[in-house]
Amino acid sequence: MKQEIQRKLSPLKAPLKSPGLKKNLKRNVDVEVYAFNAGLVKTETQYLLKDTRVGAPMDFPVPFLIISHGEEWIAFDTGCNAEAASDPAGYWGEEIVKAYLPVIGPGQEFQQAIKILGLKPAGLKAAVISHGHLDHAGAIEDFAGTNVPVYFQKAELAEIRKIVVSQQTGTAYIPGDFKHLKELNVREIEGLFDIFGDKSVIAFPTPGHTPGHQSLYVRPTGGNAFIYTADALYTLENMKKSIPLGLAADLPAVMQNINWFKLEDLTGVIIVPSHDPEYWAKHAWAPAKLVP
Repeated sequence: MKQEIQRKLSPLKAPLKSPGLKKNLKRNVDVEVYAFNAGLVKTETQYLLKDTRVGAPMDFPVPFLIISHGEEWIAFDTGCNAEAASDPAGYWGEEIVKAYLPVIGPGQEFQQAIKILGLKPAGLKAAVISHGHLDHAGAIEDFAGTNVPVYFQKAELAEIRKIVVSQQTGTAYIPGDFKHLKELNVREIEGLFDIFGDKSVIAFPTPGHTPGHQSLYVRPTGGNAFIYTADALYTLENMKKSIPLGLAADLPAVMQNINWFKLEDLTGVIIVPSHDPEYWAKHAWAPAKLVP
């Protein structure tokens, strides 16, 4: 499957049109990955593993990734908005907080967290967002007024724009997260996106959880290739036991992703789930490098 991804990337032109990202046809730079702990969400197990251990508490971590490619840095996701830390019910809404209660420390919001690597949002080369939900796109406003391109799949951006127009509340898309959308350098992706042009970091569509969800394939220097699933796979238990996600726009598509991750796992590509408490308890957060 990894070879199939790489084969399809040959004609991809998106990186050549991406301002600030260099064309690297040969792998001649180091790629390193840092996972950030952007807080946690207190919930119940059935919201991650459909119809499983109903009512059992589960506190799941909220990660985002920072990836260095030589001297260039990108973000994959941004975690929650800072207002969710200070006023969860007021910002997300009381009904959402009944099911998902965020616990976010003062240094865990995106622009504060990345200071540990000496970074600022405006200094990044790009931000790639898996999808528009509250714990993944919550801090995109940190890029407002900068030239940093913020990439979404086209289908996901269409969903976000519906929320912006309707100001609909009560879903995992929070209208306040997109109040600065017009001030962002938003870019649409449609399909695979070889971010640096050397097949080391590739965003690819995994719709199902949301219509335009995307995950990330990474080949770090000196380590094994891995897929960071984002919310195409919450936990390894979802994959190992073929349990659907508790929240899905398209359940058959969710299961197709899960089966594909199983195949990748069997063929040696490491699968990194987004919200698995047991997985992240065994792995170091930034400033240590992520070793999946």
